[in-house]
Amino acid sequence: MSALRLRDNQQKGLLYYLVTIAYVLLMVEAFYVSAEKRGIVPLLPTITRYACDVGVIALAVMYFLVTFMRNRLVVAGKLLWIWSIPYVGMAMISLLIWILERAELNYILRGLINVGCAELNVIAVAAAVWMFGEKVVDYTFFGAVGAVALVAVRAVMNYGLGGFIGQYVALLFTFAGNTGPAMRFMELHDLGQGLGLFLMYYIWTFKMTKHHLILLALSFVCFTLSLKRIDVLAIAAAIGVGWYLNRLTFARRWYLIIAFEIALVIFVYGYLILIKKGYYGIIMHQLGIDTMSRDVVYDYYRKFFEISPTFLGRGLRFIYVHMGETTDKIYVTRKIIIKVIAAHNEYMTYFIELGFWGFIFWMWSNSWHKINSFRREFGWEGMTVTFMVVIYCFISYATDNTFFYFSINYVGFIISGAAVLSTRKAIEYG
Repeated sequence: MSALRLRDNQQKGLLYYLVTIAYVLLMVEAFYVSAEKRGIVPLLPTITRYACDVGVIALAVMYFLVTFMRNRLVVAGKLLWIWSIPYVGMAMISLLIWILERAELNYILRGLINVGCAELNVIAVAAAVWMFGEKVVDYTFFGAVGAVALVAVRAVMNYGLGGFIGQYVALLFTFAGNTGPAMRFMELHDLGQGLGLFLMYYIWTFKMTKHHLILLALSFVCFTLSLKRIDVLAIAAAIGVGWYLNRLTFARRWYLIIAFEIALVIFVYGYLILIKKGYYGIIMHQLGIDTMSRDVVYDYYRKFFEISPTFLGRGLRFIYVHMGETTDKIYVTRKIIIKVIAAHNEYMTYFIELGFWGFIFWMWSNSWHKINSFRREFGWEGMTVTFMVVIYCFISYATDNTFFYFSINYVGFIISGAAVLSTRKAIEYG
């Protein structure tokens, strides 16, 4: 190898390491902001995480201009269009609703800004997958670990190392039934769902190597520090279905996916009917399930929708705008909750906002479209992780407002994208 080519390779190698470090630091900041807890460094506004998306995209542009690397460009492009369809479609449906309803400009802008931020996520992930390949999962996870560490150090400073460890052990043994102040401090909001997806991925791709065991252990600790019981169910269900899927012949895999879609439709519409009829709270109380006042919130919102083909919908982010402006008060026994700005139920949220027909698109584009598009573009082996992410997300949608959350989307896209890179079709794309 000539001295000139050797120096060129060394420079490109140095650039790769610098870009990797910059990416990890951007992820630390993005996830730290998503956790919404002040750790040992100042907490910037939540919009900062989308500035980090722009930073990742800028890194990719710079890296391409220097290296002209074409590997994985086609794969990144395919990932981009698959992930963009739900957001673009929702924006178009909402625009039609806004026009028909003559919505105010600030209302329209709020919805379009959310879609734009979500699309920044998509572009940033596609860029990161292109730059780093399968290593992108680990690099992104390092950013999440850094964010958790920033909060954990503050928790230890506030409550002492002994108190922190003791409360963590109690949380594990009581399955989040006993959470002291240190563990409540470690409730990391948006970041928690993303940590669950990392744990799911490292369990699914298990290897008996020191590197993988360390990552698996770290993902377990980070996830359980911000333990959400619904996410444990989501991880178990996703891994169980993924394991069963891979044991089937290709023909029978179709039957499983179709069965999942039918079950999903029945569950979601059954859920909505129970809420609309006012039975949800009654059933939960009879089962002795603590809904954390969700039954009262759902009872308030059920007046805003009708399960009918004539229900047009109210446009994206209606709930956030409405609850930001309303003077309505939701009473929970003697406690008053004022301006609940989220329904904590994405099925009801997007039925209200997108209407009867728009909600059908939302269901299709976030389940069947993603699953089948990954199968068509990358084969059955490239589709499994995406199927698992869809299951995980739809379980979380039942009790929380996670659809536009940064972490669950960014990590879900990252692990889905990384999982296809070793497939035969992805290698053929170059």
